[in-house]
Amino acid sequence: MRTGRGIICVAGMLLCGMLTACGAGKDRNIENALEKIQQTEYEAALEYLQSAEEGGQQGIALYRAYGLAYMGMSEYETSAEYLERALTYSTGKLTEYEYDVNYYLATAYFKLGRFDDAIRVYSAILALRPDEKQAMYLRGVTELEAGRYEEAIRDFDAAIKMEVTDYSVYIDIYSCLKQKGYDEEAQGYLTRVMDTENRSMSAYDKGRICYYMGDYTNACVYLEEAYDKDDNPDVMLFLGRSYVADGNLNYASALYSRYLQENPSSVLVYNELGLCKLEQGDYQGALDAFSTALRLGNNDLTQVLRYNSIVAYEYLGQYDAALEQMEAYLRSYPDDENAIREYTFLKTR
Repeated sequence: MRTGRGIICVAGMLLCGMLTACGAGKDRNIENALEKIQQTEYEAALEYLQSAEEGGQQGIALYRAYGLAYMGMSEYETSAEYLERALTYSTGKLTEYEYDVNYYLATAYFKLGRFDDAIRVYSAILALRPDEKQAMYLRGVTELEAGRYEEAIRDFDAAIKMEVTDYSVYIDIYSCLKQKGYDEEAQGYLTRVMDTENRSMSAYDKGRICYYMGDYTNACVYLEEAYDKDDNPDVMLFLGRSYVADGNLNYASALYSRYLQENPSSVLVYNELGLCKLEQGDYQGALDAFSTALRLGNNDLTQVLRYNSIVAYEYLGQYDAALEQMEAYLRSYPDDENAIREYTFLKTR
């Protein structure tokens, strides 16, 4: 199942809020294409882009949009070609738009396993913006994936120094190192921040770091304190997860349900409630939660929710529905290796 809980350790989660035209072009076909990309309707997006091109449109906005559409379709080679083409239309005066294209280009290179090229892009960004924390961190992620541990650690530490009180960076680094098997080193980053920054940290930050450290009892204490002061969904997510991890499934489920009574549009919390229901063995309740979240709409969580719904169908023994949903899912996300394996299993049921 997909939790949406951790930080995905790939150079793919970049500047997602910049899918709009960014002021670089006013062709309605391009705007329509970007809307379709946000809705994961990539074939429809390409139709709009082809119409724009046939109407005489060229330039960075058009080819950037092509690059994003093909990236969504997991056709990373084609995506990189279009993003490279987009950059040939740069006027030489670098704007946020050019930086945005470079980030996406680095993502395409990363997906293709062209780590040296991705590192080159991040290094070029850092040459112009030496305090660009995102580029420093992502270069470290890419170096780690390429097996260059020492270079990765150097960049991770540099990213931390750029903003010591950005505790999310510690968690991101922890997640990346742990994913690559560096458990002790990963834990060291969280221990370090708790030892050196404890007094200045909010209860929320202490709670979520305790959660990642596996100290669920203290995580619950800190997060209860934070929730008393601010009932925002991020606090609720980590509070519920901490109770789930500590084995208090019923209490976590009650927390989520009570929160949703007052905040019925929280897609994130519906996803967490669904996951909790799965753990409790309430598979219909889980499916209901995921389905409600999908109806509410949240492009950032659509993939997670669709996958989790398939898992719920499987647990319910509704294999035909699960297979049908999985086939549709793989049309949208063809490079999801876990889903491909699950699809192979479903075909045998």
